[in-house]
Amino acid sequence: MQTGLVSIIIPTYNRAHLVADAIRSVLTQDYPYKQLIIIDDGSTDDTRRVVSSFAEVEYYYQDNQGQAAARNAGLRRCRGEYIASLDSDDIWDPTFLSSGLRQMQPEVNLVFMNWQVSNSHNGLEIFFQRAAARRRYFTRAVGDWWHLDAAQSRRLMLETCPAPSSALIIRRSAMPESWNEQMLIADDWCLLLDIVMNQPTTVLFTMVPHWLKRVHGENIYDGRDYVAVAEELSSHDEPLLLLRYRSQLSRREVVIFRQRQAEHHVNYAYNSYKVRDKAALLRHMATAFQLAPLATGWRIAHEVLNYGRTYFAKTPIKIPARRYAPSA
Repeated sequence: MQTGLVSIIIPTYNRAHLVADAIRSVLTQDYPYKQLIIIDDGSTDDTRRVVSSFAEVEYYYQDNQGQAAARNAGLRRCRGEYIASLDSDDIWDPTFLSSGLRQMQPEVNLVFMNWQVSNSHNGLEIFFQRAAARRRYFTRAVGDWWHLDAAQSRRLMLETCPAPSSALIIRRSAMPESWNEQMLIADDWCLLLDIVMNQPTTVLFTMVPHWLKRVHGENIYDGRDYVAVAEELSSHDEPLLLLRYRSQLSRREVVIFRQRQAEHHVNYAYNSYKVRDKAALLRHMATAFQLAPLATGWRIAHEVLNYGRTYFAKTPIKIPARRYAPSA
């Protein structure tokens, strides 16, 4: 392991039209000590030729096995003190590495940085705009960076996957042995949970965007149909995550998992309502109440209240004018 070196893994599959931008965003970093590894996960397009035009990269080809297997192939070739993984359709700002590594004090094992989404918002605003999240995690700031102690880090990773792989810089000594290849979508979330569940972990993050996520029709998560994504998460990945960590979880932490799965089913029910599938609506609502009755009831009451406010704002109640009987 080389001190100060950052090993960057770019897994790619049939993105010859995008991967060059990702590579250039690594090579133009103002941090000089880096190893760039490209794992071509069975591409059938022009990826090999595009990558070969960059002399500074290590290129490896394997049969198609999925993004987690590609990252693991890269991890086995990493020599650096720090590990980062950039998706082949994302672009880092030139100061991404230097900004993150300045925060890597000896007690810090992990940093993640906010991002701009190509078609709308910045990445962290959706989760952290919630008042409860701000109260729980915005407790200690140093400059633009928020510090999470071990308990906060564990709670955050159980609540949500706060950042995809492209946002992360991880100390190699804190890395698990591999990304979980059983995951359909949540291999980056599983990696974060592996880190915080197996050791006390100080995490730093910034709300300042430091990279660009490009949303298009080929994304594994962003930009896809919500129902398809939620189905893979709630029916496959999240049950596997709960099984993986069940013996390490408190009763309250198990509830966090169940509430999130219930929320998926409430969203399924809403989509079933939109397409007038009454049977699916009832099935998903029953599942949501079974998983987390109080949270589901609160969510429904909240939505009904918001609907009522919106409806009456658009359709004011008309109060008929008072009629006075003529005086005698």
